[in-house]
Amino acid sequence: MEIIRDLEALARHPYPVTAIGNFDGVHMGHRAILKAAIDRARAAGGTAFALTFDPLPAKLLVPARAPQLILHPEDKLELLRLSGIDGVIVINFTLALSQLSPRDFVRDYLLGKIGAREVVVGHSVSFGHQRAGNAAVMVDLGREFGFDTTVVGPVKLGGLEVSSTKVREMIQSADLRGAAKLLGRYHFIHGAVIHGRERGRTIGFPTANIESETECIPPDGVYATRVVLDDGAYGSITNIGMRPTFSETARSIEAHIFNFDRDIYGQRVKLDLIERIRPERKFESAEALRSQIALDLSKAHEILAAA
Repeated sequence: MEIIRDLEALARHPYPVTAIGNFDGVHMGHRAILKAAIDRARAAGGTAFALTFDPLPAKLLVPARAPQLILHPEDKLELLRLSGIDGVIVINFTLALSQLSPRDFVRDYLLGKIGAREVVVGHSVSFGHQRAGNAAVMVDLGREFGFDTTVVGPVKLGGLEVSSTKVREMIQSADLRGAAKLLGRYHFIHGAVIHGRERGRTIGFPTANIESETECIPPDGVYATRVVLDDGAYGSITNIGMRPTFSETARSIEAHIFNFDRDIYGQRVKLDLIERIRPERKFESAEALRSQIALDLSKAHEILAAA
């Protein structure tokens, strides 16, 4: 898959079909948009592109209200690659770009720089100054400039319309099973394993302390998880929170990997979040915590066996 960050250096490609979106999560709705672009490009012997923005426009325009990203930008690129798209065009989102009208954006970028022959958008797309562009505007601009527009309708699963907003809500309420249905995969955290206080080791449950690069993290609690390394996935149980039994003040993500004794400090790992076992709470003693962890481990094994 080709990644294009400099549109000035973009070579001409045969019959470009461009899917536009933020694609945060690369969820089932996004996949429908990407598939439509791929199908249109294949039918015409062309090239299927996903066009996205970095940073997310809201991060620049309304940072206080910007959503937490479901995916780190590099993880988004990897999932876009797995979709089968031929290339990803990453446009640096700036204040100057935000001032372009929908028509100017289409004329200057989609046509002038990319040479799009077809455009694919979701039904809820917005683009251009003050989000003035929508799907109907794109269709009209396509008629004006001579390109075809495909508008992909809503994708519904279990009666719910799939959206990044809905996925975030589910993650932030610890409904990881619900989020997984909309994502078509388990939500995951990516990050490096760093040295912590080694509290888990002192009570017989050594943990990998993960410094998350992922913004969208579920609420504090104990989770059945899988740690994914280069050589495969390992069952694990993970505590997210403040470790109140030990009066800690910093939030941490600590995964106890089953039957595992390798040194993975410094490695970047992926943590698949399968299901919440219980909220985090304070115990009267380390011994009481140890007893609860034994119960949690049994539940985690049960969840992972059925996952």
